[in-house]
Amino acid sequence: LLAAETYKEFERTYIPEDQRHANKNSQAAFCYSETIPAPTGKDD
Repeated sequence: LLAAETYKEFERTYIPEDQRHANKNSQAAFCYSETIPAPTGKDD
């Protein structure tokens, strides 16, 4: 928990607001693409 708080402080201090949002968006897109089942060719 302490590490998370420290990291938030670090983010707030060193990463510009718009950059933070861009990172969150790309992470969300990445997570979303991870949930899409990849075609393996077995059950086609």
